[in-house]
Amino acid sequence: MQSIQLKLIQGESQTVEFKFELNSARRIAATLSAFANTDGGTLLVGVKDNGSVAGIRLEEELYVLDAAATIYCNPPIKLENRRHDIQGKMVLESVIKPASNKPVLAETEPGNWKAWVRYGASNRLASLIHLELWRMNESNHRPSVYSTKEQKLISAFNDKKWLTLNQAVRFSKMPRHEVVRTLASFVRWNIAEMMPEEAGGFAFGMIEENF
Repeated sequence: MQSIQLKLIQGESQTVEFKFELNSARRIAATLSAFANTDGGTLLVGVKDNGSVAGIRLEEELYVLDAAATIYCNPPIKLENRRHDIQGKMVLESVIKPASNKPVLAETEPGNWKAWVRYGASNRLASLIHLELWRMNESNHRPSVYSTKEQKLISAFNDKKWLTLNQAVRFSKMPRHEVVRTLASFVRWNIAEMMPEEAGGFAFGMIEENF
C-alpha cells in the first residue's frame, strides 16, 4: 500500500501512468507497448490525472486490459495485476516488465501495428533509430577508428547541436538507410543521444564528453 500511495503522490512519470478508466483496448495497447519497449512501468487504473482515487469496476477493466495485452500487442504482454483497496475504492495496479525481445508492437488502428516508446510521462511512436537499435546484436561495439561513413556523419553535426533524422540525411548527403544505421550505432556507443521534440519525432545530438 505504501508504494501505491507514493506513486499517487509523485504523479505520472517515465514508469507510471494513471487511467481514470479503460474504455479502449487499442489505446491502452500503445501504453503497454511503450512501457515494454522502454524501462517497464506501472499502470494504475481508477486514478485521475491529478492522482486522486476514483475507483473502478474491476471485471470490466480487467477484460479491456487483457484484450490490450493479448490481442492488440504483438508479442502478447504478460501483466502482473494486483488489486488495492484505497479508502474503500478499488484500484487496479498492472505492472509491465521491459520486453526481452523488442519491439513489442501495438495495433492502435485495425491492421496498423507500430512500436511505441516511453519518454517522460508520454508515449511516442518509436523512430527508425529505435527499430535499428533493437535489430543490432551485442557485437556492435565502438571502434577504435571511425569509418569514412561515421566520420562523414560526425562532420554533419559540426556547429549544429541537434539534428533530426531528415536534417542528418540532408547535411551528410548520405543515403537514409546508412544514416539510420550509423546514428543507431552512435546512440549505442553513447556518443550521441536522442531527445523527443515537442511537435513529435526525435532530434539527435553528439555527446561531447563521450566523443
